[in-house]
Amino acid sequence: MRSPSYRVLVVDDEEPMRKLIVTLLSQQGHQCTTASNGIEALDRIRKEKFNAVIADIVMPEMDGIALTKEISKHYPGLPVMMMTGYTDEYSAETAIASGAQEFINKPFSVVEFVIRFNKMMRDHKILRQIEAKNNEIIFNLQRNSNEKIEELKSEIEKLKNQLISPYRKPSPF
Repeated sequence: MRSPSYRVLVVDDEEPMRKLIVTLLSQQGHQCTTASNGIEALDRIRKEKFNAVIADIVMPEMDGIALTKEISKHYPGLPVMMMTGYTDEYSAETAIASGAQEFINKPFSVVEFVIRFNKMMRDHKILRQIEAKNNEIIFNLQRNSNEKIEELKSEIEKLKNQLISPYRKPSPF
């Protein structure tokens, strides 16, 4: 079974790394666009629709942490995988805290990269399905609640009409 094709934005200031990731993802059937820093990446995200972003942490002008925070704020739900070769200064916790869904250390193996990317996209799909089911449940609860409220109002009116009023004769029944 073939996995879905995604549009992926690859953000890294090092051209050889961008080319490597584009090659890896293209071999998996994905379409890639590149950017060399966070500012360029945000500009591309504003103009094009992407299913995922893969970003280096250490870049000039706008680093991956700032980029990920901006994506989380303005494009919630867009999955981001962060990567870095500066493992002493940046950790998975830092990346995840900024809004990334996945993190990988450089250098990485091709197999590890593909596994982490596919896991991120599978998790993203599952989260979207959960959100859709939750929305469906909420909609049905509201609809059912409204129907129940109308039924209760009708019953209250019937009961009110059955009350004996001092100006009405009681019903023999």
